[in-house]
Amino acid sequence: MSLRTLTLAALLSGTAVVASVSATQAADLYTPAPAQIAYPDAGLAVASDTWAGFYAGAHAGVVSADDFDNSNFSGGVQAGYLQQFDQFVVGGEVSGTLSDELRYELTPDAGLTQNWSLAAKGRAGVALGSTLIYGTAGVSLAELEPLGTTTSGKDTYAGAVFGAGVEQDLGNNISVRAEYLQTRYFDVDSAVAGVGRTDDLTNHAVTLGVNYRF
Repeated sequence: MSLRTLTLAALLSGTAVVASVSATQAADLYTPAPAQIAYPDAGLAVASDTWAGFYAGAHAGVVSADDFDNSNFSGGVQAGYLQQFDQFVVGGEVSGTLSDELRYELTPDAGLTQNWSLAAKGRAGVALGSTLIYGTAGVSLAELEPLGTTTSGKDTYAGAVFGAGVEQDLGNNISVRAEYLQTRYFDVDSAVAGVGRTDDLTNHAVTLGVNYRF
């Protein structure tokens, strides 16, 4: 083999080695793109302004003095306004309720009856999607009339009312709710068989209601 042939073979071998090294380096320089990380859906309700605005509606249920052994029918109307801040909802409501002779017992033969009440309450709660869970508190005004051997006349008393409820949005500006309220009238003056006395009176009401939001 001649010197020229040997030189040509060496050059071809070197070229092949260089090409092999370049291919290896190119493969080493390739870095695959990071895999996309999929985060699971947390399933949290998205807050909206569903509850903001004026509303009006009606309610009906049962009311009882001190306990639920002798419940009476009650029903009325309400109107109010709510403002929503993310998931928090605050507002106020006024309502009027008629009761079917709600009786407060003073003695076995004497008592007071309540046929109507008015209330002005604040409302505050948390919106969980289309559901509103809230608490409420305010003042109540009611007229109490004598019953049995009660000898004092009828009079109007102011008291405190508080409770809680759940309201569900049904769409088309309609919502329904279930609510519990406890009302207390303090230092109610009356007379039984001519003898004066002072009592604290309490009633409990459970109602279902419907509201239309404007």
